[in-house]
Amino acid sequence: MISRRSFVVEVGAVGILAASGIHAQPRSRPQLGVFHPASVEDSAIYRILVPKLAELGYVDGKTIRLTLRSGGGRPDAVVSMVDDLVREKADVLLVVGPAAVAAAIAATRSVPIIAIDLESDPVARGWMGSLSRPGGNLTGFFLDLTGTGAKWLQLLHEAVPRARQVSLVWDAAAGETQLAATKAAADAIGMRASTISIQNWDEFDKALNAAVRSRTDALIVLSSPTAYQYSSRLAQFVLSNRLPAISPFRPFCVAGGLMSYGPDLDVYFGRVAYMVDKVLRGAKPADLAVEQPVKYELVINQRTGGALGLALPRSLLLRADEVIR
Repeated sequence: MISRRSFVVEVGAVGILAASGIHAQPRSRPQLGVFHPASVEDSAIYRILVPKLAELGYVDGKTIRLTLRSGGGRPDAVVSMVDDLVREKADVLLVVGPAAVAAAIAATRSVPIIAIDLESDPVARGWMGSLSRPGGNLTGFFLDLTGTGAKWLQLLHEAVPRARQVSLVWDAAAGETQLAATKAAADAIGMRASTISIQNWDEFDKALNAAVRSRTDALIVLSSPTAYQYSSRLAQFVLSNRLPAISPFRPFCVAGGLMSYGPDLDVYFGRVAYMVDKVLRGAKPADLAVEQPVKYELVINQRTGGALGLALPRSLLLRADEVIR
């Protein structure tokens, strides 16, 4: 694997978050309620967030109590599990994805909510007044990925110039904004885009088989927290069915998908810890500016390109942050 990824972390912003609470101390053993729509155990919450919290002095069972809930990829589980965290009297809620954000706001207007949501425009949805001063009990890390659909289509066109029919793998719990924008971008360049709606991620292969039968030329995996966690299984499916595909998530490409283009989520799961610390020390979400990814990475799996019989353009490979050979 040859990589020229430039890992950029805004040290100044992180330092401000870490230092801003030096005059206050969190109450002893506060409770952080965490909800992930797929699986907390398999997500960056355990791998990155929990160790980062420990570095800041928040050790589960000693100086903080972590209450974790997973949705298992079932949209019908979101509301009840987020409500459960509110009933558990969490001091701070950390929720992932638009469905969980909507459920948390509906459940409480007083408990501080920190979100990681790459699918929503929180201002347009009425969740906050502005990104710089949210004004309510919600802040976090948001990125409205609607405009990225055009980039995914462009990259697929460069890699697979013959592609005229593309299938969009859409998590129905993520909302329709990103889906609609990607369809509009496909229309603008003369590509036909059909939708593969995923209601139950444990049975996503049944939905994708319909795309195989329709002889689609390529797949775009739209962004959602559950799609991220199913990256390896999705990659195995498209590789075994010889389908060129692109996802926002690097693990998809590493596992055998053709390409990925999107932000490095590991950075933001790490930075969430600083925001949790700030809130526990008394800062209000109303005054904490929303943060957004500033860097996108293009990863190309050249091995997969060879297996699919694609002659990937040198110009495309040179633009990649990482090429898997």
